[in-house]
Amino acid sequence: MTQADASTVSRRGGPGRGTLANGVTNARRALAVLQSDIASCTICRTLSPWRKFGRTAYGNPGTGYLLVGEAPGYVSWRKRQRFTGPAGLVIRRALRQIAHPLYRTLEDLFYMTDVVKCHPARPGSPRSNRSPKRAEVSACSGYLVREIEMLHPSVIVTFGKVAAEGVVHTLTLRASSELLPEVIAFPHPSPRNLRTILRLYPSMRAFEGALTLVFRRLIKRLGRRSTHA
Repeated sequence: MTQADASTVSRRGGPGRGTLANGVTNARRALAVLQSDIASCTICRTLSPWRKFGRTAYGNPGTGYLLVGEAPGYVSWRKRQRFTGPAGLVIRRALRQIAHPLYRTLEDLFYMTDVVKCHPARPGSPRSNRSPKRAEVSACSGYLVREIEMLHPSVIVTFGKVAAEGVVHTLTLRASSELLPEVIAFPHPSPRNLRTILRLYPSMRAFEGALTLVFRRLIKRLGRRSTHA
């Protein structure tokens, strides 16, 4: 992937790719089945007791935009809402800067998921967070494949190296002749990742500004799409 516009872009999809193949209603039904499958999964013993988000934490499947994190954080899992820990609040604040009446929250603008569906904690420290293991990413990869096949996203925004690599790997597994979605990869906004962020951006404020620019562009694209519908 290459650096572009204060974010990393791997491939660009054509116009109109955000339209769900069988309509938003059918997509919601299919996604509900998938979410039930995820809820009952206990494959990874390393992720016991398998703390997952519920069905209300996924957001909007109708925009054609997919937001992918690495895994549920403890604070977000407790709140039952994605991206509500310290790192996630950076992302939410960047969107609020736009103050768009229709897309005030991440749930309005994106369908949201994670590469690993269960909260990964360090052994003996259930409130801690750790990076997902390679085996955990592999075990969950089929769920991400199904999500992408159901959503047909035109744009995928990722946060963190694990999320970016997981999405790119998943896209290579899809047996499809369609154009690949645009993938915009940001570093994980955790305070522990500050050194990586400051290698790519002059400050955290600049990083948030880059997020806001991308969100503004995506919202503007939705406006153009509705105008030509």
